[in-house]
Amino acid sequence: MHFRPRLLHRFSTKKILPVASRRLLKTPDPQDDFSIDLERSSEFLPIDAATVLLAGHSLDQSLISQLPGPIYAVNWPNKLDREDVIYTSSDPRFMDRFSAKDMFPCLLMEINWFDTEGNYIARDAGSRAEEYLSDPRFKRVSLYHKSGPQSGGGMPATSGLAAVVGLSYLAKSVEVYGWDFYLDFSPAESGYWKSIFKAFVNLEMEIQPHHIEVSMYNWHYAHRFSELPNFKIQGRLSGLEKHRGINQRLDKVFYNA
Repeated sequence: MHFRPRLLHRFSTKKILPVASRRLLKTPDPQDDFSIDLERSSEFLPIDAATVLLAGHSLDQSLISQLPGPIYAVNWPNKLDREDVIYTSSDPRFMDRFSAKDMFPCLLMEINWFDTEGNYIARDAGSRAEEYLSDPRFKRVSLYHKSGPQSGGGMPATSGLAAVVGLSYLAKSVEVYGWDFYLDFSPAESGYWKSIFKAFVNLEMEIQPHHIEVSMYNWHYAHRFSELPNFKIQGRLSGLEKHRGINQRLDKVFYNA
């Protein structure tokens, strides 16, 4: 990443980093990197503002009652004492957990992709996950990253990133709390080398070999969305504009020119 970021896709363990021939052109709006599959998405009324709640350690949970609603609680473990919460995940297994704990309504973020032959793959087509949609308490936003085809899928299905992208289409403004993506330090308060080594080096690769690639997606799009005037990020993935060197390298991973 430091020396040859344009070649990084060759080392992608899950093939989720864009290959050179499929990188996108960078535009001022990161939403242009994605598309919503309207045929597979539920119908929604537009909303003025959305609060996305992630379970990062930077989140002071005592303040949750004071946050503006509606709240989209991503992969949340327990029911919140509020009536304006939508329990959200890109993992269909969380729909089971939400149901078991009477955590409704629910929003499933479906991450789709193109395979190596250019065929559009709808992740949940024909799966048990689609059974939930017969219940009016469940809705779905279906989206994909335009950089496919990929052999192992498109954008990694990390629920927080999927929620941010999906809600950017539904709400005029979005504020995200607790977006840390497993960081135990604040890059905004750290230098280049500390941020590189602590965010993008995984010495236990056998545990989750694609963790570094997923971290790159989260850092890259946290920075890109934070540049928009209608987005605010509270968490360890805020203040990333400080790291111009890292951001420029990630641009070379994801974009042409």
